[in-house]
Amino acid sequence: WEAAHTVWLWADPSPSMLYKSTGASVSKQSRALVLALAMAELLSRSGERIAWPGLTDPFTARNGAERIAAQLMHAGDLPAKPDLSDIRRFCDIVIVSDFLDPVEETMAWLDVLARHGVRAHLIEVADPAEETFPYAGRTEFTDPETGDKLTAGRAEMLGDEYRLLYAARRHELTGWCKRLGWSFTVNHTDRLASDALVRLHMAMTADGPSARPTAGGHAGMIASGDRPGKAVA
Repeated sequence: WEAAHTVWLWADPSPSMLYKSTGASVSKQSRALVLALAMAELLSRSGERIAWPGLTDPFTARNGAERIAAQLMHAGDLPAKPDLSDIRRFCDIVIVSDFLDPVEETMAWLDVLARHGVRAHLIEVADPAEETFPYAGRTEFTDPETGDKLTAGRAEMLGDEYRLLYAARRHELTGWCKRLGWSFTVNHTDRLASDALVRLHMAMTADGPSARPTAGGHAGMIASGDRPGKAVA
């Protein structure tokens, strides 16, 4: 890869990532950090330059994952979305999030990467309950970021429309990434993190470093009775 090549890594710190339903083994935040730091470890051991936007400058070190983890522990409150404008061509970035913001907001945030010719790899971390919407009867939903509440008398009546909207959001993001030459991977928190790491490795090595694209509010809620987080509509 080119001498200037850096792999940037980022895991979403927003409150929605704390969600963990009873069907999941870990929270979305825990899974996102595991994925990002595991990639940092693998890349560091192979001599790659890595960085975390808003936290570190690009560096090379055998203990890269440990260094990033230590800085995250002492960083305090990090921005919900870091400024990506300094990331330039010949770089890759791995972005791990639930991507539950409105699609147009996500695209607007990431558009600078496309304009700079950066190759991005999006990993959507999903809780199984967010896909299946297993709620029924009287259910209270709480937005983890605003505290707004919504009480549904018969939550099951919302299920079909919710699942359509959830799938449409993912479909639109997947198609957008494909058009840009980016990768989009889904990792569920009731499955192994290694599944996503294997797919990510394949995406990052499939076309080599020369394959670059040309310039071209979370709205969810938490169901009461489940653990903190949100089921997103």
